[in-house]
Amino acid sequence: MRVTALVPAAGRGTRLGTTVPKQFIALNGKPLLLYSLEVLDSSEDISGIIVAAQAADIGTIRDLVREYRIRKVVDVVQGGEERTQSVRNAFRAIGTADYVLIHDGVRPFITRDIVQRVLSAARQHGAAISALPVTDTVKVADGDGSIVKNIDRHGLWLAQTPQVFRYSILAEAYRHYDEHPVDITDESGLVELTGSKVKTVPGSIFNIKITREEDLLLATMIAGMP
Repeated sequence: MRVTALVPAAGRGTRLGTTVPKQFIALNGKPLLLYSLEVLDSSEDISGIIVAAQAADIGTIRDLVREYRIRKVVDVVQGGEERTQSVRNAFRAIGTADYVLIHDGVRPFITRDIVQRVLSAARQHGAAISALPVTDTVKVADGDGSIVKNIDRHGLWLAQTPQVFRYSILAEAYRHYDEHPVDITDESGLVELTGSKVKTVPGSIFNIKITREEDLLLATMIAGMP
């Protein structure tokens, strides 16, 4: 089965407060983006990788791919203003694929085991995502920060990536989105709108997304673990 991995890496890192796009920030001497690309490149399940980037960064990413000998990157395409636009642009660049894996370029601690487990679930169910069950108490607050109610956390999950979909399921989700556009934050949300079920696969607490300054500090600690 041919699996193409799409890696959105077009963010600017404004919430991180750095002048360098966060996917290029050095973590133990290596750009964040390379951590994900190396794992995907080494996975026997992945046939090809397409990266979506800002137009000004495409050349930089191609240089990094050559420097670090990432063999499976078949294309680097221009991303969009939003993450979902970047993934859509990368999806359009797919030649042939049976399954599509999507992974955030700034989640550096993906593992081949997670890739394999999410792919296995997607092959069985058609769509699957890495996620973590909510363990903290969840509360809803009003505009001034006052708590108005508690939410039962049973059955609540925090979505991560990778997310894997049968190609035909994701293609249908995009067709549905073109006819009925809505605000979504990840591709599993698009797929759910078509009525398809998405399977959750337990992810990892280390599979963090680098968004804020404290995330980078935590990533530095994780990268230094034996």
